[in-house]
Amino acid sequence: MPVYYDDLLDDLNLKIMEMLGKDSSVSFVEVAKQIDVSDATIHNRVQRLIAAGIINRFTISVDNNRLGYSHLAYMGINIECGFIDDVTSNLCKVDEVLEVHEMHGMFDLFIKIRAKDLEQLRDIVQNKICRLPHILETELMTVLKTGKEEHSALASLKKDRLVGVNC
Repeated sequence: MPVYYDDLLDDLNLKIMEMLGKDSSVSFVEVAKQIDVSDATIHNRVQRLIAAGIINRFTISVDNNRLGYSHLAYMGINIECGFIDDVTSNLCKVDEVLEVHEMHGMFDLFIKIRAKDLEQLRDIVQNKICRLPHILETELMTVLKTGKEEHSALASLKKDRLVGVNC
């Protein structure tokens, strides 16, 4: 069961996370100036967010297309009973597999794969994924175009907090 830290999700912390989410290299001094608080306040609040596990890491966002990895695909996988953890562990070792999700429904696992081209995608599927033990069935879906790709629920959280507020 997830633990929610509503006391840490006040407007100031949401503003801090929004700014750091847009550019994790921005200094605490710059964040403090834009929000009109001290840099010590920013530092202390960020440390509390890290300690609570709300902020996991500071990172960059790369353009995979410019890196030459323009092909994105998703794969649904059905697993032999009792081996989902083993298969998950093995899939996590495949560099081109970006995400692995255990599912309820049509598939046992759903994964996200990034490749340079269709030839590499085919190689990943045939030689790195389908050869793993305990995989019963797979279905590959290639992405034609991405309309939106977010990695945080921050925007949804901010919207939820505005419910009932007259704008």
